[in-house]
Amino acid sequence: MAFPVTLLVGTVLALGGILGLGVAYVAFRHRDHPAAEPLAKMAGFTGLSAFCFATLTLVATLPIARSVLAAGIALLVFPVGYFLLFVFAYTGRSEWATRRRRRIIVGFFGVLGFLSAFDAFVVHTMTVETVNGLTYPVLHGGGPLYFALLIITYAAVLVGFVLLGQFLISPRNMYRTQTALIIIAIGTTVTGSVVFEAGFGPHPGLNLTAVFYTVETMLIALALFRYEFLNVEPLAPEIVLEEMDDPVLVLDETDTLIDANPAARALFDSPHPVGAPVDDLLPGLLGAAAKDAEYVLPGAESRSGRLDVYDLNAAPVTDQYDRDRGTVIVFRDITLQKQREQTLERLQSVSQRFLTAETVDDVLDIAVSTADDVLDCPYSGAMVYDDDAGVLRPAVWTEALTAAFDGEWSDDQRVVSPGESDVWQVFESGEPVLGESLKADSGTEFPFAIGSSLLYPLGEHGVLGISAGPDHDGFSDDDRRFASTLASTTENALDRVDKEQQLRESRELLATRNEQIEFFNGVLRHDLLNGMQVIQANLDALSATLDEQAAERADVIDSWVEDIVTLTQNVRGVSRAVARAERTDLEPVETGAALRRTIEKIRNGHDSVTVDVGVDLDRLPAVVADEFLPSVFENLLLNAIEHNDRAHTEITVDGSVDEDRLQIRIGDNGPGIDDDLKGRLFEQSVTSEQSGSIGFGLYFVRMMIDQYDGDAWFEDRRETGPEDTADASEDQQRGTVAVLELPAVGTTTQRVESND
Repeated sequence: MAFPVTLLVGTVLALGGILGLGVAYVAFRHRDHPAAEPLAKMAGFTGLSAFCFATLTLVATLPIARSVLAAGIALLVFPVGYFLLFVFAYTGRSEWATRRRRRIIVGFFGVLGFLSAFDAFVVHTMTVETVNGLTYPVLHGGGPLYFALLIITYAAVLVGFVLLGQFLISPRNMYRTQTALIIIAIGTTVTGSVVFEAGFGPHPGLNLTAVFYTVETMLIALALFRYEFLNVEPLAPEIVLEEMDDPVLVLDETDTLIDANPAARALFDSPHPVGAPVDDLLPGLLGAAAKDAEYVLPGAESRSGRLDVYDLNAAPVTDQYDRDRGTVIVFRDITLQKQREQTLERLQSVSQRFLTAETVDDVLDIAVSTADDVLDCPYSGAMVYDDDAGVLRPAVWTEALTAAFDGEWSDDQRVVSPGESDVWQVFESGEPVLGESLKADSGTEFPFAIGSSLLYPLGEHGVLGISAGPDHDGFSDDDRRFASTLASTTENALDRVDKEQQLRESRELLATRNEQIEFFNGVLRHDLLNGMQVIQANLDALSATLDEQAAERADVIDSWVEDIVTLTQNVRGVSRAVARAERTDLEPVETGAALRRTIEKIRNGHDSVTVDVGVDLDRLPAVVADEFLPSVFENLLLNAIEHNDRAHTEITVDGSVDEDRLQIRIGDNGPGIDDDLKGRLFEQSVTSEQSGSIGFGLYFVRMMIDQYDGDAWFEDRRETGPEDTADASEDQQRGTVAVLELPAVGTTTQRVESND
């Protein structure tokens, strides 16, 4: 029976050693983790101790047994130092284990291990006893050294347990199951040691510490593989909280502060805030967190010189039963974001102010004051380009910049001439200078150190300079972006002011020209009307003495005189109508009546002209026009007569309606018009020399048709009807058709036939 017991004990101890070395191997492979190295050494040395105790089952009666026993005891004491280092790393107290302290701890327990071996080898007496079938060496007579070593070792283990216990209940520990498993594993070994030292066990010499170590290694292996001990890195929450720039508070269910990271502790006036109600520390915090509102730190402006604003993220902390046990509040500093938003809002309001500026100085005054007040750059100014002198002259400067130059530079020295200075280079190249110290022309020194500056070109207008002064730390990306926005907005405002100034000058010039033209037109109309009155008076006197044929001629002359008088009186109205951007006096005009009067006038005034009407004039719809529509028709009819090369002029008038458009076609049997001239006949330069009317000519037709929202063009004449065959004579193919298209009133698609 003795052999099976010995085999069982040896196997269990050897298995503990194998598992211990296995844990050491796996931990060593994860040595990038801060707790891996001490764990590997702790498991490795204790595993070797288990092998020593397992070996004793085989060599208990041999002389070497005492040496093996002393080595096993030493290998049990020495790893206690690595146990402490492991606990420091695992619980986030790596700062406790400096390089020097690690050496001291390892060296100290190395000495304790040596003393333990010495005590076992020299001080104690050893006998070999067989109890319960197990033959194993037993030490007797432990002295003061033995008990001192025992007390020191247990004290060190107790320190480790206390630290692990604190970490277990810490609100930052997100891996409590893992921590609890580690405590149980190490506690198993401690329990075995206590049982052995108390004298309980199957054999007085069998150290249960090594036996229970088998259980310990199995539990640590479970934590290692089941809970990914070295992969999940339980130190992560601790490290993250410590290193986070955002303040983090942990509150219990009574809203009492129980933990805070260093960033959060900086928010408190109290050096010991833990344990105080959070409302006493940060009034209004809980209300802002509940409303998901922004939180302004009380007294922040007085401490830091700015208004600190935070965005809050509050999350409940629950236990394993999903009960709320507290709250975690994370502060996100949005002070800079709010400052950016406020700056953008103020720049937008500046854009509205630019719209009210009427002069260049007004625009630059707004820009420079904005750089001073909004961008906090008191050393800012604008230079404008003097086109006559070819230099940049000071326009608007802040008071601080003006005061810095007063008494140092004269007005002439402040003028920037073409050269190598930064200001001129920015103006000439159109490229800004961002955040550099200004350079003047060679041989010129600034009267004071202005510091880093931003220079922006303002197109052809000048340069905008922005500087916070010599004590400024430099410009951030946001500073440059805001300054660039101000510069571009300023340039746009200067362009607008310049264009408005040009427009005002153009309007003033146009008004002057119109007054001059109106004056000469008035004189012309006055003289022309007086002349027509003289002609008409004499014509009336002659009419009584003329025979019938001559009287008919006199009637024609009288009709034309009346038309000229009417036309002269209407010139002013036409000029005003054309000058208006939008006609408001257009109304429906009877097209048929206007055509009939015009055709009768042409027939009575020209013996060699025939006008054939191919449309029922009474059925033509009204069009949107005015009193000058008959003059439009007359100019087209007279144009056909004037440029006809026949002894007898034949004119045709036709019309059709397509939905809401009326088309009037006036054809002639003249020589026709070249294609390259058709599109230009309505131009003023062409019709002024070729007008067939005492009125305004084809240019007048184009102006009025545009006023009526219509269109006009010329086409080649083509005979239509049964005679339109391949054998049609050349005479039938000659001529031109003037086409007018006008908006009709209340129409449908139709062709209006003649009743004649």
